Amino acid sequence: MARPHICFVQSQSIPWSASGFAALGIQVDVKVLSRDTENGAVTEVMRLPPGMKLAGPMYFPCVFEFYVLAGTFTVGDVVYDKDTYAYLPPGYTWSQMRSEHGAVLLAMFSATPRPTPGQAPVGMCDPAKTIAHVDAFELEWKTGVEGSVTGKPLSPTIFTKKLRVDPVTSEQTFLYSALPHHAPPKVMPGKFAHPVIEEIFVLSGEYVFGDVGRMGPGGYCWWRENEYHGPAGSETGYNLLIRVHGGPLVNTFSKDPAPFSYTPNHHPTLPPELRDYTKPFPFQDPW
Repeated sequence: MARPHICFVQSQSIPWSASGFAALGIQVDVKVLSRDTENGAVTEVMRLPPGMKLAGPMYFPCVFEFYVLAGTFTVGDVVYDKDTYAYLPPGYTWSQMRSEHGAVLLAMFSATPRPTPGQAPVGMCDPAKTIAHVDAFELEWKTGVEGSVTGKPLSPTIFTKKLRVDPVTSEQTFLYSALPHHAPPKVMPGKFAHPVIEEIFVLSGEYVFGDVGRMGPGGYCWWRENEYHGPAGSETGYNLLIRVHGGPLVNTFSKDPAPFSYTPNHHPTLPPELRDYTKPFPFQDPW
């Protein structure tokens, strides 16, 4: 998986660019947050324009996972509003797609996204892996043992909503939320890391890494394996969308204590292609 470590970038500072939908005659703009240089897998903020109409059928030859950040769009009779989620395997066939007032998505593709006209080849799509529509707003927040994403109970101030858990790999996508006045927990006197990749997008509130800065809405990490950061906390509370790649999520903690501040210096770790986009939070633009 050839994506560099990113911790962190605010999506507001990244310019919009054209997407692969241009090949279908549709102007859909994107902000590329991270990209795999080997297979083209990408995470991006995607903007559907008001009045967009795309006649189906069509499909992607890769996984298309998304979370609606703003607006509304419709695929056939299925309406995707703000805070709806889907995980669509390769070959999931879309019927007509339209958006009257426009929409903004956090879009995650497992390879170069190539919207392809027509029905997908028979047998390409695995219905057992399809999550066609989840209204995250209607899910119940879980804490303690029931809300755990690491196998250890959550503290009473942390809550999760699980959107997807792979029964084979234990990879998962979930919402992770903390109440205000969330100081680094006692198990985190210093920095922490994971043996898997953790992908983070801030939906609301502020998430603070003591060593790299303060993330606001639109803040993004592609947190590579065994990279130590932190401690982490939040004065305001936060709601994050998190994806875990490469296996179950496990925390490892350094033994050496590290300083923490709710207003640390802005010192992100970015690859060359993102170093021009280091502006700190806050921004007026929501994404």
